[in-house]
Amino acid sequence: MTNPNPNPTRTAHGQVEPGFEAVRECFETNLGEVEAGAAFAVFRHGRCVVDLWGGTADVSTGAPWTERTRAQIFSGSKGIVATTLLRLVDAGVLDLDRPVSWYWPEFAAHGKGAVTVGECVTYTGGLPAVTARTVDQELIGDARAMAAHLADQEPITQPRLIYGPFTMGWILEELCVRTTGQTLRDFFRQEIARPYALDVDWSAWTPREVAAVTYDDDFTSQYDRFNTSTDALTRAIWANPVPFPRGEVVWNAAGRRDAYIPAANVVGTARDIARMYGLIVEDLHRDDDSRGNIARRSTVRDALTLFVRQDDPTLGFPFAYGRGGFRLKGVPRTGVDGDMFGHDGGGGSAHFAWPGSGISLSYTPNRLLDIGNNDHRAGSLIRALKSSMHELESTAA
Repeated sequence: MTNPNPNPTRTAHGQVEPGFEAVRECFETNLGEVEAGAAFAVFRHGRCVVDLWGGTADVSTGAPWTERTRAQIFSGSKGIVATTLLRLVDAGVLDLDRPVSWYWPEFAAHGKGAVTVGECVTYTGGLPAVTARTVDQELIGDARAMAAHLADQEPITQPRLIYGPFTMGWILEELCVRTTGQTLRDFFRQEIARPYALDVDWSAWTPREVAAVTYDDDFTSQYDRFNTSTDALTRAIWANPVPFPRGEVVWNAAGRRDAYIPAANVVGTARDIARMYGLIVEDLHRDDDSRGNIARRSTVRDALTLFVRQDDPTLGFPFAYGRGGFRLKGVPRTGVDGDMFGHDGGGGSAHFAWPGSGISLSYTPNRLLDIGNNDHRAGSLIRALKSSMHELESTAA
């Protein structure tokens, strides 16, 4: 397993607008000390104010990170799923308050008849994992087979919120197929990616186009406690299968590159992921409630309304979700990012919007670090961005 050395240079490519120089400085510090390669993009009121990239896209070949390099964003994919759901709801195809079984009758098995669409995308529907069978790294790429297993499974009733890495994507995939005749991926391409020329997609890529993932034993060892847990549910969520197993970096393997895992293997440029969230911010700021870029203003507001805030029982830190499946601040606080929504990803990526400030952002690294205090990269960039915003507001005043 590769353990890359920090880059010998802090040189960042790209541009920042005046007032955002601190963001470039922070990005270059991270690039020289921590990263293999990365990109960071910020839009403000629809205009790109930060567009940075640098480092190495593939440490095995030395290929550089370029302006067009796409990255795997892992659970950041859930934000793409939630954006697709936003469009499905706005079009009247799905209703967050309607039982999943309304669209998918088999889902009602074993007492799940009342579980709603909204509960499934906020991890409150009792299906954080496949619990009745062993799942391997290959099977998670068969979305409809996994959905069938979930439909034929009893729900977990307590606690209310239990986060899982894969299941919400499989459920939304099945719902999209049953209501539109299209996969979630194809619906996203048709309704969102193509109209706005977004370089964001699932599994439609080659090694040259996407940064190769790298991580070390410190990253994979964080899953050891799940493998050895005495709690069967914890093992089912985080070790059936392990998302990032030791040994081969499975996310670089040819079979995984060809797979379709809705909640986990979206790839994209930071620039276009940030721009996607900016489209939603624009919808929130419209003067009327007519159809916007992705959805009407009222649909977006409803999707962002807090649905659940609770400590996750297996991970041990607070989660908060809006009704439509976007992650909100786990611990509420005020400030330029107080209304943040989006979704982060395993290993350190971050993809969010701050509607009140008109900000949307995406950070895409290819070196994955462990959860918690060992990874300050996204946090440092966001702090630099907030500082820049405060300075700009003070100057304007």
